[in-house]
Amino acid sequence: MSKIAFVVAGLALAAASILSPAEAADTSSSLMKIKVPAALIAKADDPKPPATASQKTSIGKGKTTANTANGAGDTDSVWVEQIDVDGDGDVEAASLLWDDEDKVLYVYDENDSLVCADGAPATADLLIAINGKGNARHRPTGSGFYVVSLDATECKAEVAEAYGCKFDAKGNPTACGVAEVDDKNDDIIVATASK
Repeated sequence: MSKIAFVVAGLALAAASILSPAEAADTSSSLMKIKVPAALIAKADDPKPPATASQKTSIGKGKTTANTANGAGDTDSVWVEQIDVDGDGDVEAASLLWDDEDKVLYVYDENDSLVCADGAPATADLLIAINGKGNARHRPTGSGFYVVSLDATECKAEVAEAYGCKFDAKGNPTACGVAEVDDKNDDIIVATASK
């Protein structure tokens, strides 16, 4: 009996390993309709914080917070800009933070006009991180992640949690699921499962 269980488990692992990232993603990959706009991705190439930018060590709030301090006394430029952050065509007043050491642009919006995958409206905090040219981790320019904090009743989320996706340089999702911001690596940790 234990040999049969071992073989079945082995076959399940083999099947999971040949799934594409989209197929291997948790069902939460389809919770939101968010397409990071090309204009926002391009902004990470050469962001220009205004002279009025303040200096901070983090951006966002709650589960959609990123801390960018690389050491004591390290701060980054933060400012507010009118920009479409979620690809719905509407311009929002979003907070931007340029991590000039790691070359990552963070965008945070307390968004009341997000759309669930099924078309229902959602209100959620949204944090986007986009890798700029020459980023410290040698990731493709324009790639990054987004994370939203949803209530258990929104977008068919099973629990109140942060959900997110990593995306490639064209804004296409590569891995989605329950997510946690990983400050040390300018990334998110995504819990994915095969369907």
